[in-house]
Amino acid sequence: MDKIKYRIRSLTLFGVVLLLVVTAFFACRRSDRYRDDHGVAPCEITGALDSLFTPMFAGNEPGAIVTVMRGDTIVYNHAYGLARLDSISRVSDQTLFNLSSASKVFTTAALLKLVEEGQISLDDSLSRFFPEFSGDFFNKITVFHILTHSSGLPDLRPHTSNDWSDYLSRHNSIFAQGSDYSLYGTESEHMQVFQNLDRVAFDPGTHYESQDPAFILVAPLIERVTGENFDDWMQANIFAPAGMTETFYYQPDVERANMAHGYKRADSGYEPLAFRSKDGRWDEYDYGEADYFLTKADRGAYSSARDFMRFKRALYGGRVVADSMLVAMNKPYIATDIPMVSFGLGGAVRLEPGLPVKSYHLNSNGGFSIVEGCWPDKKLHYLVFSNRNDWDLRKVTASIDSIFKAKRWL
Repeated sequence: MDKIKYRIRSLTLFGVVLLLVVTAFFACRRSDRYRDDHGVAPCEITGALDSLFTPMFAGNEPGAIVTVMRGDTIVYNHAYGLARLDSISRVSDQTLFNLSSASKVFTTAALLKLVEEGQISLDDSLSRFFPEFSGDFFNKITVFHILTHSSGLPDLRPHTSNDWSDYLSRHNSIFAQGSDYSLYGTESEHMQVFQNLDRVAFDPGTHYESQDPAFILVAPLIERVTGENFDDWMQANIFAPAGMTETFYYQPDVERANMAHGYKRADSGYEPLAFRSKDGRWDEYDYGEADYFLTKADRGAYSSARDFMRFKRALYGGRVVADSMLVAMNKPYIATDIPMVSFGLGGAVRLEPGLPVKSYHLNSNGGFSIVEGCWPDKKLHYLVFSNRNDWDLRKVTASIDSIFKAKRWL
């Protein structure tokens, strides 16, 4: 009897495996009808991307959502791992991630919309918007310099306990809400640093340096130009026209469904600041544990994968800014020390010989790690939104590029 049961179980398992193989085979055969000009079926891209990401994100750990859009069609949309370890909720394309520096995609679109409407110019100096800033160099720093990370404004924000002690001794406690730099520090408080700033790191436009402090100024700039609250203006003028319903700027007192927590690898030598996973391997690492989640225009946006791709469709479909603004956004202006990479307006631009121009972002904020990019001429977009910060963003970005090149999608 035991042998019979064993054979039945074996046959059942074999049948399941055979069904999966046959299903995958015919799925690929069906996708032959949708092969591109180079004979690549979507399932072939799926296999290559699965091979890259499945080993990276285990099912019982913080994870990621990976999405690829070609034209207006999502051709890959795979979720991995957990959005929250405390409630064991899984990642999906509706999970809300902090976008880190990819928030600047929205910021850039907002400024270009104001340029298009004639309310501002890329050549306007910061002194026009912030006359209270006393440094003469603010007359030379322009909106263009902010967007190309070439303003020269130094990052004077504290990032460690020692930095914070030194910061307080130099500036007094300008953070009116409290002295914990991981909990406080809005745009208005950071602006006070600029009021008495007496130097820049380099002459505007002569060099590049990835500069969140300069982008922090964009939210109050937009408020002063439009007379509206930054969040409200962005919802009405950027997010709503794009059909976006799941994108917002972080507020610590507002709880939202589907919001992921960010995580870092636990250090057993320290007590966790908030939450440590039951297996002792992961510590929560976002608002309250990592600094500067409250500033908006630089890295404060939260969004889902599906909402972000709605934005990309709208942006490159002419529903956010004019095509001329997109051309300006994706031009290389300021060279970096990375081969073939310059800064365009708001993000990095890669010019690789023999390939179309690529526009992209990659960065981490607390426990969130984000890479996203596109080749506008090929109408090819990708994103990886992750709530863990233990993977190599540049290596993954290069691997994605290699997959698309190998499949002749570029």
